[in-house]
Amino acid sequence: MRLKLILTLEIAFAGIYLALTRSLLVIYLTSIGFTVGYISAMVVASSTASLILSIILYKFPRFVARRVRVKFILAHAGERIFWIPMVLTSNMYVITLSYMVLSMSSTILGVFMNLLIYSSFDEAGIRDVTAKRTAAYNFTNVIGSILSILLLAILPTEVKFQIIFITGSLIGLLSTLMISIADMSKMERVEIPPAIERPEQFFSISSFLLAFLTSNNLLGIFWQPYLMNVLNAPDYVAAGINFAGTFASILGSALWAKRSLRTFRIALASVILTPITAILIPIPSAHIGISAFNGVVGTGAVFLGNFLFARYLSRFGVLRSSIIMVLLSNLSQLLATPFGIIFGQNYMILFISVLLLMISSNFLALLTIPEVAVVPAHAARTYSYLLYTTSLTGYSFIVETTMEAITLTLRLLALTLVLIVLYILYRLVWFLATI
Repeated sequence: MRLKLILTLEIAFAGIYLALTRSLLVIYLTSIGFTVGYISAMVVASSTASLILSIILYKFPRFVARRVRVKFILAHAGERIFWIPMVLTSNMYVITLSYMVLSMSSTILGVFMNLLIYSSFDEAGIRDVTAKRTAAYNFTNVIGSILSILLLAILPTEVKFQIIFITGSLIGLLSTLMISIADMSKMERVEIPPAIERPEQFFSISSFLLAFLTSNNLLGIFWQPYLMNVLNAPDYVAAGINFAGTFASILGSALWAKRSLRTFRIALASVILTPITAILIPIPSAHIGISAFNGVVGTGAVFLGNFLFARYLSRFGVLRSSIIMVLLSNLSQLLATPFGIIFGQNYMILFISVLLLMISSNFLALLTIPEVAVVPAHAARTYSYLLYTTSLTGYSFIVETTMEAITLTLRLLALTLVLIVLYILYRLVWFLATI
């Protein structure tokens, strides 16, 4: 009970902190002259670095399992502290480096937070604390968003971002204080299994969650610009979809926390309606209601992924499950960003892309995950195994073909080099013979 309270307070402070920092990042960078292209490049670079770090942690999990408390607190505090140098300079290199460091700190923090929750509670406890943390975060994030708007309006232009970001970082350190008093003893005793039991199920759940998270991130990139650029919505309506989605997520947390996993079929089927209604309804204010609906059902879809990992902890391993959740989040952000860069203002293609990703996540869940499948459990396990083996075969073929291509290229380069050397020697001999 004490740990649940600490974890809830930690995320509550974090909700305000993130509203005063990360939520204002694009506005701040734009105000100091950063172009959209450079901001996108900075985000892609940071996401790539975080993804690489996630993969390294997944490959070498012993780093996470040793001296847990020190690493956890340092990563937690580091993510908050590195917002400060970003607003004390307009140098793009310092800002980019600081953002990359805090993004990588956020990755390590996410792994340790998942590890703390997964190692400390059973499946029911994980579901309970996940729902409470989600509700607390969304509630305080709304409060933080209102506070950020007020501060932007009343503070002097030349210092307002410095004051807001530093205040946000200090509030964020209160959540670090909360986590520093948490009982982490069970994290220290986590064992690393030599292999994952039922890797096909691990692959199916990961694939479903990745497809859904990518669709959600992509929708978040272009929905507001679509409202303002195509539907000519006022900026307060565009901002309203964020508020509606956040408030609805609080309701969604309470709605899905204790539902049976089979009930989550409703959430999976319902999320498909979001991109369809958003592209078909031309009334800007109606999109606030669509966002609220998406907040409720989208929370259910994300919870399904979390709860499935909680159910299979004994077979997947606590440590690997903790890392893969963060890895999927980083990968989904990286996959969504190029869509916005490549297709730009072509909103129809973007909405169709979101729809296809959501349909893919539905097919993956409803055909390969026994807990929510519309086919018999044995058939779902068979489809899951076929998906895994087919993907593994394809991966092996690509790797083998790539290695063969690299080997052939190196041999051709070596042959070319030998021919060049022989030609040089021939010319040298010919030159000496004519002296």
